[in-house]
Amino acid sequence: MENHKKAVMTLLLLCAAFGIAFGQQASADIKPATYTWVAGGMGGGWYTVAGGFASLVNQKEPRITIKVIPGGGLSNPISLSQGDSDMAWGVAWLDKAAYNGTAPLFKQAYKNIASIAGNMAADPYHFLAAKDQNVSTFEEFAKKIKNGERVKVAAPMTGTSELVLISNLLEYYGVSFDMIKKNGGTVIQAIYGDMTGLFKDRHVDYALTCVGLPAAIITEMSISRPSTLLSLSDACIDHFAESTGVVTRASGLAKIPGGTYQGIPNDVQTFAQSTEILVSTKMPEAVAYAITKILNENKAYLVQLGQGYKVFDPLKAASTVQVPLHPGASRYYKEVGTIK
Repeated sequence: MENHKKAVMTLLLLCAAFGIAFGQQASADIKPATYTWVAGGMGGGWYTVAGGFASLVNQKEPRITIKVIPGGGLSNPISLSQGDSDMAWGVAWLDKAAYNGTAPLFKQAYKNIASIAGNMAADPYHFLAAKDQNVSTFEEFAKKIKNGERVKVAAPMTGTSELVLISNLLEYYGVSFDMIKKNGGTVIQAIYGDMTGLFKDRHVDYALTCVGLPAAIITEMSISRPSTLLSLSDACIDHFAESTGVVTRASGLAKIPGGTYQGIPNDVQTFAQSTEILVSTKMPEAVAYAITKILNENKAYLVQLGQGYKVFDPLKAASTVQVPLHPGASRYYKEVGTIK
């Protein structure tokens, strides 16, 4: 028994030594270079957080310099795959669609993208309804459309990923925006800032959006009129989590917590789209390894940059991505034991 214990201890020491040696080798392989990170709009959340994290990376590993440039969820995976950038913020379900070339969002598959961490943050879809509509679920809202009622809806703008996902949700329940119009109802496509006035002035009774918590526009609308948020069924969430890559129920992120908005005391189950960090498949393995290591070992710093990153869980970062892990990231996660 004593010899067995010694053998186990020796094996553990060898594994630890190998891990240290590999980390040192990975570091030694890094050559000084500048990498471009395509983020979001200049001055927005994605842009700001990318800049802050870029500074941390350079502080921890001076040979890696990251330059942040503007971008967007739909264009980022394309830019990355075509070699116009080296890193990108990504919306997980959009990244999956880009990787697979899913229409109508993408006309071809963009395979030159990899991930280093998933579920960095999550933005829920808000399906706001005036209380006088007497509905509490999206299914009940769809039944109104099926029954020919004239509902009045504010929807996202054409060309946005939100409009595509919401259109797919309507289709799941057997209805569509066109059906609303044929019933004599109203569909007003508007930027989110304009939805507030439309709802307050009763031009619409429903507002369909995707915004972070707590959303100022939802707060304002729910104060202006007694309102509720429409929930989605377990089956609906599970279907879209599997088919598109929105967050799963098991993640605990597919909801809007009760009390977030006035008059809505209970949790509301809904879609949520998570953020992930993408890198080019051509990024050197040692560089991807170093960035992944810095990211996972400095969550507190990330949360200082944005409170939405509290949901980031390094233990699940490798298992929640929607495109394949970069080999450098995969090596890090295997080294720390979060994947095999």
